Amino acid sequence: MYKEKISRYIDAHRKEMLEDIGALCRINSVKGSYRIGKPYGEGCSEALRAALHIAECYGFSINNYDNYVGTVDMNDKEAQLDILAHLDVVPAGDGWTVTEPFEPVVKDGKIYGRGTADDKGPAIAALYAMRAVNELGIPMKKNVRLILGTDEECGSSDITHYYSVEKEAPMTFSPDAVKCALEALRDGGNTVIVTDTNMTKAGIHRTSLEKLGVEVHCYMADPDVAKTAKEQGLTRAYASMEKAARMAKETGKQVIFSVGNAPTALIAIETLMQKGEIYPALVIGVPVGFVNVVEAKERIMAAKVPYIVAKGRKGGSTVAAAILNALLYKIDNER
Repeated sequence: MYKEKISRYIDAHRKEMLEDIGALCRINSVKGSYRIGKPYGEGCSEALRAALHIAECYGFSINNYDNYVGTVDMNDKEAQLDILAHLDVVPAGDGWTVTEPFEPVVKDGKIYGRGTADDKGPAIAALYAMRAVNELGIPMKKNVRLILGTDEECGSSDITHYYSVEKEAPMTFSPDAVKCALEALRDGGNTVIVTDTNMTKAGIHRTSLEKLGVEVHCYMADPDVAKTAKEQGLTRAYASMEKAARMAKETGKQVIFSVGNAPTALIAIETLMQKGEIYPALVIGVPVGFVNVVEAKERIMAAKVPYIVAKGRKGGSTVAAAILNALLYKIDNER
């Protein structure tokens, strides 16, 4: 019902959005030396102040947590969803041809500059999505909070500081998560969904998957996985993610991981990413329990990967299936 209205709103404000992205990308926010009141240096603090000023000008309530993190609230209701983005960037490096790194330009429908894709552009995109919902008067039962970090590229100590003083929202996702997931699903036969339980696998809408040509695998009960786990002292969940990585490498297919039960599956995914053995199209991390659950989710959120995570100890296989079905439902409604 609201999709077309939001799309028209974004199209009408495209020029303004590009200007805001450009304003942030002109700030060199590579992490600098600690200074009193500026834990990651002048550039990161300047970028945070600029982003919060943009949000405040659009009528949002903002908060600056000691120049570690800034927040933008959609309303004053109970927080249900955190959107994590960051304003720090890696050093510019060499080889720039279209523009200088901190002099963004728009050319052939694309904006070039350090931070346009990682992660100032997505941060502004998330802000404009929130702005569209507010200015179009779309009713919200809960609050959405945009969290703007300034140390993602060097360890995410900013988010650790933030969550030491603020309560976690039940759900968190990276700004590019839905976009990357939909692109992967639309790619059909080139994409595989890997789950950590047969319950999640059974709960994903089969007809929608068949229309797209997307396969779903759960390797937990495979004899070779059980054998590897026993021989190497691993959990089956860990060994099954290793098998998924080998499958992806052998077939060239991209993988959406859906983890609703086993924290060690998330730990395996993050470890495999660190080794360069896989780069997922999306990680859905919603395992439930006590042992290693929080740590496993935080490791995924600190990794450079699109993710949807249920923070804390809540989640489950049914939640994992529901998230995938919501993505599939969105594609079904586009047809």
